Amino acid sequence: MLLQRTDKARDELGPGMRMLGLRQRSLLLLADGRKSLADLGPLFAGEGERLVLDLGRQGYLEPVRSR
Repeated sequence: MLLQRTDKARDELGPGMRMLGLRQRSLLLLADGRKSLADLGPLFAGEGERLVLDLGRQGYLEPVRSR
């Protein structure tokens, strides 16, 4: 499953107030619609999978929809 940013994530990455930490923001930058949980999971000393799942639950990441 490929992951992409939501509008909420794009707002977080734009100028303004930050709600997320550096690791979460870095992961959002990497979630470009071409990377999967398997690609992102090993990042950040193995915490990538937990971060991806947390960001998904919070509405920052979603699966890429078929076109």
